[in-house]
Order: sequence, then C-alpha cells, then structure tokens
Amino acid sequence: MTDERTAARISTVDQLLEVLDRVVGASGRGDRAHASAADYWTGLLTTPGHPLTSPLPDEPLVDWHERGLLGELSGARVLDVGCGGGRNTRWFAEQGATAEGVDLAAELLDKLRPSMPATVTLTALDVLRDPLPAGPFDVVYDSGCFHHIAPHRRITYLQRLLPLVRPGGRFAIVTFAAERMDTPSDLDVVMTGDTYGGMTFSLDDLRTIFGALSPVELRGVNPDRSGTFAPDFLNAALFTAEGS
Repeated sequence: MTDERTAARISTVDQLLEVLDRVVGASGRGDRAHASAADYWTGLLTTPGHPLTSPLPDEPLVDWHERGLLGELSGARVLDVGCGGGRNTRWFAEQGATAEGVDLAAELLDKLRPSMPATVTLTALDVLRDPLPAGPFDVVYDSGCFHHIAPHRRITYLQRLLPLVRPGGRFAIVTFAAERMDTPSDLDVVMTGDTYGGMTFSLDDLRTIFGALSPVELRGVNPDRSGTFAPDFLNAALFTAEGS
C-alpha cells in the first residue's frame, strides 16, 4: 500500500527536483517561476504605476550596446527570457534584431502582440519545463526571471538556457543585488519553500553561478542614466559563451 509518504521515494535527481518543487509550490507565495503563477505576473505587470510597467529598456542593455559589448545586433537573433511587458524585447527589435520573448504571462503576451514590431515573437511558456525556442541565439537576455527561480532549479536553468547561446554569443542578466537588498539564504528557501519575492545575488555570486561563461562586465545598474529602466537595487552581468 502506498500513500503520500511512500509514493515518491527519491532515487534520481529529477525526482529530487520535483519534490523540492512541491515544497516551494506549497509556500504562501507559491512558485513564481511555475506556469501556475501566470495570473500573478499578468496582474503585476498590468498594475498602473508599478515600476515593471515601464516602457524603457534596461540601463545596462543600452550602455553595453553603445559600447559595442553586445556584438552586432542588426540581423542578430535574440532570446528575451521572462520578457514581461516586452520593453527589452521591443528595444532589441528596434536595433535590428529578430527578438523572441518568452514569459509565463500568456494573457499579457496576447495583449502585447498587436503592438510589437514584425520581428518580435512572443511565446507563453515555463522556461524550466516547457520546450524552448530552438537555438542558437546571438544574445540570450534575462532581466528579472532568474531571481524568481528557487535555488534547486538554477541547475535546470543553466542546463536549458546556456546551450542556446551560440559560440561567441552573449548571455546577459539583470538580478536583484545582494549588496543593496536583504536576501534569504538558499537553505532558508529550501527549508521553508518561500522565495521571499525574489532572491538576490552579489556580483561574485553571478560570476560563480555562470562560471561556464567568460565574464565581460559585472556591475551595479547606474541609476543616473536617464531614458532607461535603472533602479539602484539591481546588478547586471554580461558574459561570452565559449568559442569566441
């Protein structure tokens, strides 16, 4: 006879990850990187006055492009992970790229599609579990998705996302900054299931987690840059994939 206590005896890594998914999913906030959080994100991203409704591109993104650190974007293929309201996806398209934005918020993406440039594709999916757009991409960009992923699923994220970057291509990420915000430890999250509204990462954290890539620049966001999305509680990191 089996019950909830004996049905999931762990013998594989996948089973362990699935059990930890249930721990996070059972917390008061739930798993905000899971498809079940789609309505939460749609509501947040359509709340009038919320910072995430900004139409402006990220400050590091604009700066890196101006300094030539992203490579040639005209004709490039870009994946925007956790694209939300599409502000960075649109910006990539305006630089001449073919941009594919993916996010959990299906209803929001439906509303955005008619106003997007023809070179933008928006797809509703769970980046940890659903089939991803086929690579390779010249740039894979994540602004605010990674810091909502529970610690145990960073493994899945790295296994799925990094191979999509072409050799010599760029991977760039913007996260909550541990230097400016309180953060729970990974152990706290695994024990309680609560991701506390998002994890924070120091620049050293990002360098270590993405150690399979070559660092180009890691820094805090510059809040003094006008015309961009630039909260001072964010860190940014740019890497090059092997083969450059």
